[in-house]
Amino acid sequence: MNEDIFKTKTDLDPSEYKNLFGDPFWNEKGNSKARSFYLQLSEKEKALMLKKNYLEMIKKARERNYNMAADCLQWWLDGTGFTKTMDFNWLRKQREVISAENVNIERFENDEDSKFGLFLLTLQEGKSKNFTTYYDKQVRAGIFGELYYASGNSTLSSKCNFKVTKKDKNYTLSGEIIHSWNDRYDWHKGASAYIYGFGNIGDSDALLVEKYCSAKPYEMRGQWKQSFNLTFQFNSTGGVKLKLK
Repeated sequence: MNEDIFKTKTDLDPSEYKNLFGDPFWNEKGNSKARSFYLQLSEKEKALMLKKNYLEMIKKARERNYNMAADCLQWWLDGTGFTKTMDFNWLRKQREVISAENVNIERFENDEDSKFGLFLLTLQEGKSKNFTTYYDKQVRAGIFGELYYASGNSTLSSKCNFKVTKKDKNYTLSGEIIHSWNDRYDWHKGASAYIYGFGNIGDSDALLVEKYCSAKPYEMRGQWKQSFNLTFQFNSTGGVKLKLK
């Protein structure tokens, strides 16, 4: 179906899809003409119209310097399905990601599940052993930040690889914590999200675009690491006194 059909049926601009349902954030009601026009379309015609709306979202995102969010939406529209490697520098500029990173670091410091303390009890004087464990933290993106538009909710997994040596009352630690951020860029029937300037957009719209316009979901991943070389103390009654930050 030629997209010029939209121009012959009505003077409605397809990029103004928000007119269908309005913009609840600004208490704007939907346009009855727009909705009447939309409802008469076939599924494929609706998908083509919706695709134009997503292209308009990409344009508006770039105007706001939300280039990562625009890139992620374009990656989906392009339909390769390939994993997208996210710039870890950008990820660590997002307050929700840094907050999750700090939470996981504190969990290592506090030995939240007591695994590290039990491991330390097995050490012999002057001998080194390796310790590995991990913590996962859900990252909940706030509606006013770019991460919300690029990802929504995601997961930060922090895995440590420590080499620990006992010497008298002190312990030396060297190694790293590898932070792995991940999310799947996909859609779920019945869900929706508010998009600034476009209103409440249903995931069913995106699923329709996938059906007719070759868009595909994909994985997003980012990784970075922190290295450590420090001395700390431990006793079986007082617990671990470990400072990683």
